[in-house]
Amino acid sequence: MSFRPMPVLTLFTVLSLALLVWLGNWQYGRFLEKMALDKSELEWTVIDGTVVPGSEAMVYSYIDAAAAWRRFVAIDTGEEIVFTPTEVIYQVEPPQPCQGPECGAGLRFAARGLYQVPRGRNAFSGTDSPETGIFYTLDPAVLATLLPAGEASRVHGRVFEPDTIQLSENGRTMVSDNPFARVRADFKLPPQRHFGYAITWWGLAMALLGVYLAFHHQKGRLRLRKGSDA
Repeated sequence: MSFRPMPVLTLFTVLSLALLVWLGNWQYGRFLEKMALDKSELEWTVIDGTVVPGSEAMVYSYIDAAAAWRRFVAIDTGEEIVFTPTEVIYQVEPPQPCQGPECGAGLRFAARGLYQVPRGRNAFSGTDSPETGIFYTLDPAVLATLLPAGEASRVHGRVFEPDTIQLSENGRTMVSDNPFARVRADFKLPPQRHFGYAITWWGLAMALLGVYLAFHHQKGRLRLRKGSDA
């Protein structure tokens, strides 16, 4: 076997291989981190209070690669007011929230869950409409515009996510685990996506190495010979 590597091409190939392998390893590390988070024990919190009348809102959400609307209400625990979802509705058009002082009056809410940091607006967010109860921003400070000034000042800065929630799709309703009640708050990139990215980067590294060796073989710089040269 004889091999006469081309210096400049070899240098760029080695650097590129190192980068591709590093990217693959980083994505695989993220995969392991998110899998560990999903399997970790959660520290649940319990809230108990009454629904604030007229506080219902529909908030656009993106859940595990699917668009949905979530029905939110404000819960007065006596010490503070917490916004929490009560239903996930998988459909494109926003459902009409119940509006008016009679909506939610006298209803009690108690649930186990955890607090999540709200996700604010981005460049693709729609325009919030407090008048109709339709929001594209999941932020308690924004949802608080539905409440009287005295109650708005008592709104908790984070969103309470119950561990179970009502899911509605195509006219069917069921109670299931709340996909937002996770330690990992990243829903657009589940662990499996990172694993796929890792395979892609590693695959590109192997393809680059194959092209490098094939190019040298074509140029006569890489020869595989059996036996002695004598």
